[in-house]
Amino acid sequence: MQTLYNPNLYPAELRQKIGKMSQTAIEIANRWMLGWPQTVKDLIATGEYLDALKIQEREEVKVKLEPCLNHLSSWEKAQEYGLSQHPPAASKTTT
Repeated sequence: MQTLYNPNLYPAELRQKIGKMSQTAIEIANRWMLGWPQTVKDLIATGEYLDALKIQEREEVKVKLEPCLNHLSSWEKAQEYGLSQHPPAASKTTT
């Protein structure tokens, strides 16, 4: 079972919400923080992070459950369906 990478980088309320999400969501959060920390910080600052994480979680779970591709690994399924591994850019500007 994976834990949230560097949890102190998240505001307490957001950290708690992520902690109540699925393992897939935590894996995504960790991947995003390790690979694109500034983008994650921007999404947190604009308030878009949790929505982006939920959308990505929903898409990745849907792909993982796709029965016709059971012979592929999770990342191969994601690649096959064109899922992005990185977080979206924040659409709002921070002040």
